[in-house]
Amino acid sequence: MIYSNRDYTRIVRPLPGYVERDAYGIPVIEPEPIDISNINNGKWLTNIANATAHARHRKSKIVHCFSYDDTLWRQYNNPWGFLQRVGDYYAVSSMDFSMDENMTVAQVIGCTFQNRWSGAFLQVNGKRTIPTVGWTVEELDDISFSGLRDGGVFIISSMSVRDTAQTLKTFLRGYLVLRERFPNTQIICVGDFIPGMDHDICFVKYKESFGSWDRHPGAIWQPSLFNWDGSVANLGGM
Repeated sequence: MIYSNRDYTRIVRPLPGYVERDAYGIPVIEPEPIDISNINNGKWLTNIANATAHARHRKSKIVHCFSYDDTLWRQYNNPWGFLQRVGDYYAVSSMDFSMDENMTVAQVIGCTFQNRWSGAFLQVNGKRTIPTVGWTVEELDDISFSGLRDGGVFIISSMSVRDTAQTLKTFLRGYLVLRERFPNTQIICVGDFIPGMDHDICFVKYKESFGSWDRHPGAIWQPSLFNWDGSVANLGGM
């Protein structure tokens, strides 16, 4: 059977030969020098569900992919359309397909592959790409953290952390492994600070991660004196 280029990409998921592969053939997303110093102070997160090709201030926004799986699947199954949709944004994260402790090894491999493939596809097509990182149980860390390199920026989420000892333990265990394996990588966290996390992370509350500050005509952007990392803000506006 002969496929169109769009269908071949959607079905076969090819990538150029120079893209490295990690465990189980999972593609590697290479680290990039992405500036996150002024997030929420001139650069903003926006959710994949809100990202459009005609949104305002696209070049000052980072698209994150913490969303429902059905939303992610629609974009994953239309990669060229997704690339066109997010092409003008400053950067885009890889897709955060849901993983939990009850998944089989095969399921975790599948979710991790989809995550890294979506990021590698964006990257080879010229987009600044931020790997989204999640994890489950310790025995699967080598899979959960495959396709990653130290340096650049990762994005994680603390939104799934419930007020239970087991969920908190699972999150913090994986978080500490992430920091140990990738000590030179900056981290954006969508959600709240969890005791036990470090303070050198860019935290963005979920309700502030939809890029909605500029949806109304004449929206006012009020910069603060310092960026989240303590650097002096550029008060010249956008």
